[in-house]
Amino acid sequence: MNQVISILDSERIKYTVADNGNITIGGHLDLRGIDITSLPDNLTIGGHLYLSGTGITSLPDNLTIGGHLYLSRTVITSLPDNLTIGGHL
Repeated sequence: MNQVISILDSERIKYTVADNGNITIGGHLDLRGIDITSLPDNLTIGGHLYLSGTGITSLPDNLTIGGHLYLSRTVITSLPDNLTIGGHL
């Protein structure tokens, strides 16, 4: 989770962290080309999630995305059963 918080802070992306540690991002999260290898469980993103060209190998449990999910140029081969996407994959 610390890696994600550092990226959010450096990219000046607004987010909230609940008492239980869950991170919520109201808008889009664009991580294209960023050196990141994982996302925290129970992450909520109100807009689109761009993971193209990242080193992420799997998606976290209970990931909720209000918009589209972009996975091109990743090595992700399966999706978790509890993934929620409001837009297109």
